[in-house]
Amino acid sequence: MAKSDRYFETTTLQANLNRRSLQSGLIAIAAQPIKLVIGIGGTMVLARLLVPADFGLLAMVNPLLNMVDSLSNLGLETATVQRQELNQEQASAIFWLSIKINVTIIAAMVLAGPLLAKFYSQPELTNIVLCLAVGAGSICLTFQHMSLLKRQMKFELLTTIEVVGLLVSTVVAVTTSWLGWGYWALVLQLTVLQVVKSMGYWIFCDWRPQRTTSPSQFKTDLRSTLSYGVHLTGFRCISRVGMDMDRVLLGYVGGANAVGLYSMAYQWAYFPFWQIYYPLFDVVVSSFSRSLSEPERYRLYCRRGLMLIFAVCMPTLAYLFVTADAVTRVILGDQWLEIVPIFRVLIVAVFVGSMYRVTKWIYVSCGETQRQFRWSLIHTPMMITAVIIGLHWGALGVAMGYTVSMCLLSYPSVVYCVRKSPITLGDFLGSMYRPMVASMVAAALLYLMIGVIPAMPILVISLLVQGVIYSFAYVCIWLLLPGGYREAKGMIQILLKARAKPLQ
Repeated sequence: MAKSDRYFETTTLQANLNRRSLQSGLIAIAAQPIKLVIGIGGTMVLARLLVPADFGLLAMVNPLLNMVDSLSNLGLETATVQRQELNQEQASAIFWLSIKINVTIIAAMVLAGPLLAKFYSQPELTNIVLCLAVGAGSICLTFQHMSLLKRQMKFELLTTIEVVGLLVSTVVAVTTSWLGWGYWALVLQLTVLQVVKSMGYWIFCDWRPQRTTSPSQFKTDLRSTLSYGVHLTGFRCISRVGMDMDRVLLGYVGGANAVGLYSMAYQWAYFPFWQIYYPLFDVVVSSFSRSLSEPERYRLYCRRGLMLIFAVCMPTLAYLFVTADAVTRVILGDQWLEIVPIFRVLIVAVFVGSMYRVTKWIYVSCGETQRQFRWSLIHTPMMITAVIIGLHWGALGVAMGYTVSMCLLSYPSVVYCVRKSPITLGDFLGSMYRPMVASMVAAALLYLMIGVIPAMPILVISLLVQGVIYSFAYVCIWLLLPGGYREAKGMIQILLKARAKPLQ
């Protein structure tokens, strides 16, 4: 076997898929405390050195970045991971096609900078977009290397690259903000993160593309792959428009300061969910895709993956809802207390909307991106309509509109998703039932107890005490629910089994 062929052979991986899936998930989750320390520590410093308008300028560019991210590669990076069979020629053909696509997209991004500056009446945005294009371009060059590492489930390596990139970019951001560079600290943070990660992918994946000589064969062999990627890209673009329109409209009407406050609330409302969703996404898509030929195995993996993300995210979100005021003071400082009502409203959106978000795992792993795209044609217009209605009442009204639409659409999105997948609606709701009920009841108990818990002189200590009480209540309620003890015991056994052998 040629040296680079090991990135396409999956026989050994398939034979140990259960253990590797579990261990990959554990690696992704185990790295989160390190990421949290770096991320929260960096934010605590940056929030005190910069002003909301600095964050607002980056928030104005974020919708453009999200659109570039959605269009880049036309979804071929995910198709590379999901595809059951792949060889050197096909991988190279995908790479060279993506280069042509990405050159066009990055050029359009640069040209959009002056238009964005004019739209928001913020001339600084032109140079900000130019700088961010460097990072976006570097990631585009190494997407196939990253995808091949994911395909082989080399998540220990991918996680290391991500942590190093996060650490380096945070140090750069804190240093430049301390030197008085203002919003450039945030711009450089994102650019450096992308450049460092792309360097890591290129260095640690020694696969190199070959020149392809038969474009007609590529069209024949990879037509389904391209269709998969195009529909996935269509879904990404349309859904991103719906998810970003709140900040676009608020930035246009309210300016950099208003969108800066809203974006900070949005970022921290989604923070617990993103911390586990993104690390698990690649693990889940890889393991689900490899088990698609065995429906019962696929259902088992789905139930485990869904229960894991709900069991971690839902209690964290419920705890943040109750302690939003104190958490804001500790992480961001008193100057950000204005975001607390917005923060709480958006937490509700994330809590309920987590149902909708994880449907992407199922669509992508099943190859049903066309149905995913169709759902976005329903979901996005309703989201935008709700945001426009809420815009009349400012940032809080936008948050309310966003939350109401998310609550109304999440359950129908799950019903539509599972209709043509191996997993049933009962499997999905069963995975969510205990985390949701235990989180809400524990949060209600904590809210009632806060008045009787002795006040602590240090706010961080107070939050830790409340966190311990809340966690104890959450675990007890989980165990008391029907089947709770059995599920908890099963999860512990799975974790012990995953630790039985090291990753090969």
